[in-house]
Order: sequence, then structure tokens, then C-alpha cells
Amino acid sequence: MSKILSIAAGALLLAVSATAQTVSPVIVEYREKASGSFQIYNDSFVPLAVILEPRSFSVNLEGKPTFRPLDPEIRVELSESSFRVGPQQTFTVFYKARSTRLPAWFTIYATITGPQTPTGIKLVLELPHTVYLLTKQPLPREAVVLHRAESGAKQIEAEIENRGREFIRVQEVEVASASSKKEFAGFPLFPGQRRILKLDWEGAGEPQRITLRFEKFKLESPLRHAAQTP
Repeated sequence: MSKILSIAAGALLLAVSATAQTVSPVIVEYREKASGSFQIYNDSFVPLAVILEPRSFSVNLEGKPTFRPLDPEIRVELSESSFRVGPQQTFTVFYKARSTRLPAWFTIYATITGPQTPTGIKLVLELPHTVYLLTKQPLPREAVVLHRAESGAKQIEAEIENRGREFIRVQEVEVASASSKKEFAGFPLFPGQRRILKLDWEGAGEPQRITLRFEKFKLESPLRHAAQTP
């Protein structure tokens, strides 16, 4: 198992007086099946009620997820599905997961609710713990295709495709000019998915090259000016 990276949790409604509540780790990867845990931290001075719900999701061309009920081929067993976390306390959730289809992925959403304030505001947060169940087969380099890479007015746009049946993660994206470079966070690339990257460029000089780094290889391409004809 390897812990990969963190993503921002979405707040549905946040009481003005509340402090931070977090889930850790936010994203994990397992091979074939999972036996893991995550922790929910209550940094506030009030007790919180938590309800857990596993959900499946899909990611569109621009990387935005859409959530739905858990796919039937994925089985998730939770040590707890609802509980309370006291002020300044930490609660650990244990789980097991498997799927009849691999690779597979899902998110365990923790819906966290606090007491109502005197002004009638109630704290409601949704914090994700995302799990990937992967095969032991690596995705070959030739299955990943960088279709285009263009630069415009302070923005780079690139299109990448995973033509294989395995999941892979772009660990880092780098854009470089003759005199500077900038690193961007990586992202998951799902089987059969195309992904469009739109990256802001504020470095010195005109961007000339983009590099996408994976665990075992990298893809590099010169940046074509967007006004140029193919």
C-alpha cells in the first residue's frame, strides 16, 4: 500500500466559530484488495456526529468527479458506519474492501455534523477518504498518449489519453521555459480516459516544454503556440 497525495475536502456549510476537522489519509492505493484505516480529527471544542457512506465516482474530461451509489461489484466493510467524535479527539475507522472487477475505486464520505449554534447555524462537512484497488500489472508506456500540448496567453493546455485497461497516476507535471520552470500537482488517469489539462503559466519567458512524470517513465513534448496551424 502506498499513500499518494492529499486533495481539498469540500465544505457544504461551515459555522463561523468552527475550527478544522480533517480525514487522514485522504487517498490510498492497494493491490487487489484493501485492509486499511483512516482517522477523523475533531479539532473543535464541540462534539461531532459522523455518518460514513461509501460511494463510487467517475471523472470527466476536465478532472471533475461525479459521485453515485457504490457499484454492486465493490464490497466495503466498515468497523463503524456512524459514531460521535468528542472535542479535541481522534476516531479511527477500519475497513476492508474488494471488487470483482479491477481496477476499481471508491470514496468513503464522512458527513460530519455539529451542534446548532445560538444563531441557528449548524456545521455540516463532507470529508473524503478515497481508495483505489489496483491490479499487479503495470500500465505499459505505449498505452499513454499525449495528443497535444499548446501554449497561449499565460496558459498551457494539453490532452492526454490512457488507452490501456490499468489505472495510472501522473505524479507531477512540469512546464519549462528557457529560464524558468513550474511544477504542478499530479492526477489520476483512469482506464480508457482522456484528460484535458489547463495550467496557468506565470514564469519568466515563453513556456517551451511540458513533462509528465509517472512512477516508471515520463512523457515530454515541446509546446506548440496555440495560434499555430498543425
